[in-house]
Amino acid sequence: MTTLFIEADEPLLVFASIEMAEQHLEPLDVESGVYTRAFGPTGELFSIETDGESVTIRNSKQPADPDSLCALLRRSLQQIGELVPMDADLPTLVAFTEDVWTRRQRDVTTKFKSGGMLVLVILGGLAALYLGLR
Repeated sequence: MTTLFIEADEPLLVFASIEMAEQHLEPLDVESGVYTRAFGPTGELFSIETDGESVTIRNSKQPADPDSLCALLRRSLQQIGELVPMDADLPTLVAFTEDVWTRRQRDVTTKFKSGGMLVLVILGGLAALYLGLR
């Protein structure tokens, strides 16, 4: 699997694979130019295309641009308050970014599960109240 880093109108989108990115990116956003650049972990460039119904990501066959990926990762990490040593090389930035996004995704999943349980408890309480009033 190739981690994909996508520059967008958000700080950064990170996907564990090209396939995952193709499933999650919206064709309308591709058409609107929301996703400006896509990189593999060594700076290789990918094109993001759509037929209006699905998204396809391919290696662009252009020369890799590791300096732009480094700049994107540094900027994105700083935007979310993560401190990165200025002398960090690309492999270090990639590993750190993958770790940060994995932790953030885990936090979102945990909050969603907790929120989902709260909704179930509230709905259960409302149902009991409704049945008790009948």
